[in-house]
Amino acid sequence: MNAIDRIEQVKSDMSYLINTYGEYDDKFVHDDKNFQQARIIIKKLAKEKGINEPLFIKDARTLDEAVTSIFFSGNSMANEVTLKNYVFSELNQYIDYIEEHQIDVKIVHVACEVPEELTFDHILESIQKCEKRINDEDYSGAVTSAKTLVEGVCKEILQKFPNVTIDNKTDLPALFTKVRQNLNLDPKDPKLDNSLKEVLTGLIKIVNGISEIRNSHGDSHLPKYKIDRHHALVVVNSAKTVVTFLFNTYEYQLDRGTLELAK
Repeated sequence: MNAIDRIEQVKSDMSYLINTYGEYDDKFVHDDKNFQQARIIIKKLAKEKGINEPLFIKDARTLDEAVTSIFFSGNSMANEVTLKNYVFSELNQYIDYIEEHQIDVKIVHVACEVPEELTFDHILESIQKCEKRINDEDYSGAVTSAKTLVEGVCKEILQKFPNVTIDNKTDLPALFTKVRQNLNLDPKDPKLDNSLKEVLTGLIKIVNGISEIRNSHGDSHLPKYKIDRHHALVVVNSAKTVVTFLFNTYEYQLDRGTLELAK
């Protein structure tokens, strides 16, 4: 679905909800996912145009919230036709902008493959924060969340091994080293294929880079310069690549019985 189709769908959904406001209709399926993606597009276009997005877009994250916002933002006495015209007028300007400039707005979704066995709440929260902060254009925050994601996964894996001790002072590169040692991922291991050794060496550099860029550009430090979207995306994608590889390796070696885990 392209950007125009998404916004048109939001117009249709909101029109229906305005007509039936306060009534229960179990036949209408709220497409909040589409609304949320259209919201990202509108916020991006509003920033590009140098204008404020409509309040029902800015303050709401679901269709119900958007319609409620309209009814309780000085419009409670307006009739349904007036409210729908207000929605159409606000959203049509973005459709017009897309058509006039012959553009489409792509949503970059950064996915991560997480096996259920090691899915813990704080890891899931880190994944969600990465995605949300990219979508909200909080790029420094996304970098911080990416580092937190890798740290969390490393710690969860290391907790499975009886002789490993870590504390809050153990930095990310040291955590990753411990994980590699316990998952038999030493680039110097003569038993490993040369191509895999190269990959492991690259992952070490990636993890070190994630740690360094977060320390210099994360949201908990005063950055030397503002990090851009493409920088944040490569950090987040890199972090999720590392996480996926660690999980897959853990599961593979667990199935082979090559890991000495705590009972």
